[in-house]
Amino acid sequence: MMTSIKETTQSTLEPNLFELQGYDIQITYSTSSFTGEPIFTFTSQNEHLNFSGSEIQVEDTKLSRIVTVMLKNNLVDEGFESLTLLLPVVFLSEESRTSTIQTEVIFSKKPGFVVPTRTGQLQTYQTVSVFGTAQRVEF
Repeated sequence: MMTSIKETTQSTLEPNLFELQGYDIQITYSTSSFTGEPIFTFTSQNEHLNFSGSEIQVEDTKLSRIVTVMLKNNLVDEGFESLTLLLPVVFLSEESRTSTIQTEVIFSKKPGFVVPTRTGQLQTYQTVSVFGTAQRVEF
């Protein structure tokens, strides 16, 4: 006798709001907002920076979706500093609409227009582990 197994398919949702923290930093990234533009907020002990729209660069790579903002853009020849958030693939259920996640943030620094007279590596990286939630919200 053959028994029929009924398969149920749950609908899954992609998150559109990420709230993360780790080692004295907090990041909130929303893929959209009431205005339709993405919003990225970075807070540390020394800074509170807000980014929106074209100030936020998003790329889908084989590694993950990466979200990059410029923290310093060579103003007064301070050099360049960027923050890149690695976003893992997350699927949410219709019922919970939230999940905990852990990922990495990469800070990249390189000198400005006046390049030091030294030779060797000019660009440096620092990684910070962050954790928090990935959620699906309505705007």
